Amino acid sequence: MTVRATTSTHAVLRPQEFAAVVDLRRYPVHARLSRQVERCWSVHWDLRGRAPYTARNIPHPCVNITVTSDSAAHVHGVFTTTSTQVLRDSGWAFGVKFRPGGFHGFAGASVTALTDRAVPLSEFVGPEADQLAESVVAAASDHQRRQLLESFVRARLPAPEEPLGLVTDIVATMLEDRSITHVHHVGARFGLSVRTLQRLFHRYVGVGPKWVIRRYRLQDVADLLARGDVVDLSALALELGFFDQAHLSRDFSALVGTTPTEYARACKAAAETAPAPPTDVVSADDAGTSGVPLDPSHRRRRQEQHGADDEQPEQALDHQADDRDHQPGHEQEHDDAPHAISMASR
Repeated sequence: MTVRATTSTHAVLRPQEFAAVVDLRRYPVHARLSRQVERCWSVHWDLRGRAPYTARNIPHPCVNITVTSDSAAHVHGVFTTTSTQVLRDSGWAFGVKFRPGGFHGFAGASVTALTDRAVPLSEFVGPEADQLAESVVAAASDHQRRQLLESFVRARLPAPEEPLGLVTDIVATMLEDRSITHVHHVGARFGLSVRTLQRLFHRYVGVGPKWVIRRYRLQDVADLLARGDVVDLSALALELGFFDQAHLSRDFSALVGTTPTEYARACKAAAETAPAPPTDVVSADDAGTSGVPLDPSHRRRRQEQHGADDEQPEQALDHQADDRDHQPGHEQEHDDAPHAISMASR
């Protein structure tokens, strides 16, 4: 059975610049997890002898379980603001990205309590979290880490709940169909009232349906701008449900911290020297974004070949969340790289 995607792969901001510094890998999950888990992912970086790098991304409506190279295991709820992570030295993080609504069975309760929070995995599984972290850190490869985490989740995840299929279909439609720009579009498509959608999303996803729609449309904008595919910003604004170009620019600037035009210009400049943005790893091996096995010395040589050292890093219906989105500079900033990178809009 083919399960539709419920998250994009373009939440990372300035992807060309990011790819010059961070090795991002995305892995498919075992079929038995695919209804509740979107994918596994990892990030590796080696900045020894180099300046710290600030990575930024637009959040997905997903909960993640992560283990990092400092032996920390966390559960990360949906974050409603742009996340900023300062990376320094070297390290890695490995994560399991649940589908929107997929973590509800694992949590056994509404996931709204996790929104804008990262908590130790031990709050859900007790001392087993430390045992998992030790095993994952001791693993020799991403392949082994994925096997450990998938087995851990499979052993504790109950059978998919009845509403999960509906939530998955709704979110996948929001992601795929750019004509979905308002909650009433979703209600008409699925025969549900706005109030029913609100209750369903707040219980299973952790944020409202309006927030999810807005995030996916802004991710669309960021992706098109980064690839240089926007010819008429006014036409794009209307296509994606904004009142006009000014409305799109205001929302984008409030979330990303720069205007669409400035963002497109920065991505174009980075693309001239940076490697291509990351792509999915579809096999079980440990190929990095370049398609070769990851090795820190090789990674550093590859960065030097692409001139990466010359790139300097730049430093609800949930109305409450929507208001936060319109406050420039309101974002989650972290200075602890292994913990921060596992905010995980990967």
